[in-house]
Amino acid sequence: MAGYGFKQEYPTHNCEQCQRNVTNYPSQPATCPHHSHNRPPSGYPSYPAPPAYNPYYNGNSAPMYPQPPTYPQPPTYPQPPTNSNWPPTHHGPSHSSYAIWVDCYLHSPMPNSAVRGGTDIDGQPIYVGRAFHEGDWLPAKVIPGRRCCYISYDGKEYAKTNFQVLSHTSAHWVPGFGGQVPHNAIEGGRTVNGEKLYIGRVMHQHSQTVGKIHPSHRNCYIPFDGREIAYAAYDVLVSRN
Repeated sequence: MAGYGFKQEYPTHNCEQCQRNVTNYPSQPATCPHHSHNRPPSGYPSYPAPPAYNPYYNGNSAPMYPQPPTYPQPPTYPQPPTNSNWPPTHHGPSHSSYAIWVDCYLHSPMPNSAVRGGTDIDGQPIYVGRAFHEGDWLPAKVIPGRRCCYISYDGKEYAKTNFQVLSHTSAHWVPGFGGQVPHNAIEGGRTVNGEKLYIGRVMHQHSQTVGKIHPSHRNCYIPFDGREIAYAAYDVLVSRN
C-alpha cells in the first residue's frame, strides 16, 4: 500500500531458477544470469522505444527538411498601351514572294505558316513579328497567349497590341555574329533613317527569344523582362529561296 508515511513496496522477480529479489526499482533490472530472458520482470512499466535517427532534425521542436530546387522565374512583361496609332504612316519593307507580313490586332488569330521563333520560359510559343515604334519598324517576338508582341527600343521592352506576323513557307535559322547576316537574310524592319534590321533570336534564361539584328550596332537585341539585352552571337532567319 502506498501512501503518506508508508514505504512503497515494489514487485519482486519470481524467477524460479535464481529467485532474484528486485528491490532497487525503478532502475532497470539486469538480465537473468541463469537463463536468457531479456524482458524485465512482471510489474515493471514499459517505455517507448527511442525515436529513429532523423538526419534532418536539428534539435528544435520542428524537424528540418531539404529545400526544393529553385528554378528561374518567368520574366515580367510590360503592359500593352490602351491605344496605339495604327496603321503607321511609315511603311516597312515590302513583301517578297515567300515572306508575307500579316496585320494582327488584340484578338486576331495567328496566320497560316506563321514562323515559329522559339519558346518562352513558361512554355508558350513565340512567333516572328514586327511593330511600329518611334518611327522605326522593329522585329518583335509575338506571344499569342499574351495577345500582343514585344519589341526592344532604347534599352527597354515595350508591348504592342497592333503588329504584323511573318508568314513564310521556307524560312530557317542559321548562326550569325557581330551584326553580320548572309545575303538571304529576311529583312524584318527599318529604322527611321532607313537602316535595315533583320530577325534574330538568342537563348536567354531558358527562353529562346526573338529580337532584332542591328548591323551598325554589331549586335542582336532582344526584349526580355522589361529590358533590351544585347548579344553578339545569335541565330538569323534566312530564306531557302
